[in-house]
Amino acid sequence: MSRHAVIDVGQNRRFTLHRARLLASAIVRTTRRPRLLPALALLALSLVAGACAGDGELGGPTIGGTPAATVGDTTVSSSDLAAEVEEWAANPAMLQAIGVPDIGSEGRRASALVSFVLSHRIVSEQARTMLADARDLAADNEVDLAAAGVSGEALADPDDGEIDGIIAQLDQQFTGPDGQRIFGEYPDDFRRRLATDLAFQERLPFPLQLGVEAPEVSVNPKFGTTEVLQGGIVQVVGPVGPRPAPLTGA
Repeated sequence: MSRHAVIDVGQNRRFTLHRARLLASAIVRTTRRPRLLPALALLALSLVAGACAGDGELGGPTIGGTPAATVGDTTVSSSDLAAEVEEWAANPAMLQAIGVPDIGSEGRRASALVSFVLSHRIVSEQARTMLADARDLAADNEVDLAAAGVSGEALADPDDGEIDGIIAQLDQQFTGPDGQRIFGEYPDDFRRRLATDLAFQERLPFPLQLGVEAPEVSVNPKFGTTEVLQGGIVQVVGPVGPRPAPLTGA
């Protein structure tokens, strides 16, 4: 089975996403806003699963105040990453379903999980920045939306209705053998934040079609290295070799 998904962004350019396994495959075209997919594993969930190191452990992601990553002008602090890792880790069944089976234990999370979460955060921040940049270019008439086949609606931030729809589809997509809601085990606020992230990521083909550059990314080597995909989108490849001992705020 292929480890790549290809999104057509027009003008013979393609945006390729690496993945551990193919959870969803769809062609998203730029003539309209991306549709919600019936089998919704979505862009980010499949992308970041392909970035995992697969073994080893990391201590709690803190390293003396050094950021976990920067995305353009946005900083992902180590404490914010630690908190988001724990939010994801609260639902092992969901992580198993999207290809991250090993989560480690609190304070010593598996590097695969940390890479997964950091990749998701980086792509989400890149998507937000690029969409805002695309709107600015359109407002200044520096890009021709009609010529590029991109509607103004496609550059709008996701609204509540779209986010609700993504949550509903994730609820439907991720159910257990007895019909229990796997995604539904997450708290409502986390579910909504994740759905919002995914809605922004669905829009990535639009700024790419308009030639918007992705913000540069740097990653603390404690958490891995960057792999730059087409269009400048970045995922994190987890560290290899000996893992550090748990860090508790040093």
